[in-house]
Amino acid sequence: MNFKELSEASGIKYETVRNYVKVLIEEGLIDEVNEDVIQIVKKMPDYTSKGFTVVEAAHRAVVLEDTHTSVTEELTELQDKIASLQEENQRLERELGEEKATVAELKERLESFESNTENSSAIAVYKEDVKTAAD
Repeated sequence: MNFKELSEASGIKYETVRNYVKVLIEEGLIDEVNEDVIQIVKKMPDYTSKGFTVVEAAHRAVVLEDTHTSVTEELTELQDKIASLQEENQRLERELGEEKATVAELKERLESFESNTENSSAIAVYKEDVKTAAD
């Protein structure tokens, strides 16, 4: 990307862009003029209009851009983690529902078994009595 393209993309005058890029390179804040520099150059007039020197504006614009990029990356990571946790939560809710259904079925079977054992308990005792008498 050249100064003319950067000027057109940023909406800032050619001479101003050339001056900004010169400072950015001299300060070691950028190595080359590329797409990333557009956002940095766009922020610099805000700082210079507030009384900062071009050098100070350059440093602030680069730090702000780096901070914005890292915050955006962190936000994306957190959104991915949230989506993953929501999927896991849905899976666990399904499993819990299945387990609750199984427990309810087992309770019904147990109640059915307990109601039938009242009639059969006498038989069990009778068998015990028979075993004891036979021994």
